Amino acid sequence: MHHTIKLIFRACFAAVIFTVTAALLLTCFSKAYEIAQAQQNFAQAKKTHLQSTAQEQLVLLSNNQKPDQAVYVAIAQNGYIAKAACQHYPEICLDEYNQQQTRQVQNIDLIKAGNFHYIQNVQYTDSRTQRSQRLSYTPEQIQQFYLQDVADLKYVVFGIGLFALASLFVSFRILRNFKKFLNK
Repeated sequence: MHHTIKLIFRACFAAVIFTVTAALLLTCFSKAYEIAQAQQNFAQAKKTHLQSTAQEQLVLLSNNQKPDQAVYVAIAQNGYIAKAACQHYPEICLDEYNQQQTRQVQNIDLIKAGNFHYIQNVQYTDSRTQRSQRLSYTPEQIQQFYLQDVADLKYVVFGIGLFALASLFVSFRILRNFKKFLNK
């Protein structure tokens, strides 16, 4: 009985290791492909214009605290539509607005290039002060934001690649001596 439980545990442990290896390799390849297609993705970027309605009030939600520094374009109390890096929008990511839904968007233009979202134009009103603000970013600025995000993605792929190689090494060692691994 004890030997059977140990055998089942080891088989499940090996299956988990193989699954994690496959997931790391798949992630590494898909992100590397995204980096390779960066210029094409930016050339085929889609622009979306959104306006708040009585049924769906759009808000700007930001968080400049680690670990998730981001700007969200959200439907009030109902989830977000787009997420952009806070580093590109220092005038939006302010301490006073951290995780508060007080900036009500009248209209916004979003650009989606690959898996990244960018705010091109936004007009919003702060519900606390009733102050209206309009921000615009040039296509050159958006392209610089995108190139910076792709450059940051290269470091992420490098880190994932190291873990994938280590996991691949462990998987080959297990496969090479699978019977010994199960009965150890």
